[in-house]
Amino acid sequence: MAHTDTVRIVLAHHLDRQGKSLLPGDEIEVPHDEARQLVSAGYVAGVDPSDAEAVAKALAPAVERKPALSKAPANKAAEGQASA
Repeated sequence: MAHTDTVRIVLAHHLDRQGKSLLPGDEIEVPHDEARQLVSAGYVAGVDPSDAEAVAKALAPAVERKPALSKAPANKAAEGQASA
């Protein structure tokens, strides 16, 4: 479960954290202060530390992700014709 005092980030570089070896592209959830340090050091993928807007977006609190719902077909009659 995500907490409002944590941030989800995607790593841009290899990082050893809490005894784990994390790779570029790994998504991790970290406390806000640690996320700020990682952004400043350039460890967050897609975030330029000199771009205030990108930094603010990257440091937004993690929100619990809900599973995507499958979309129902817009026209069920068309679906029936396609399968016939």
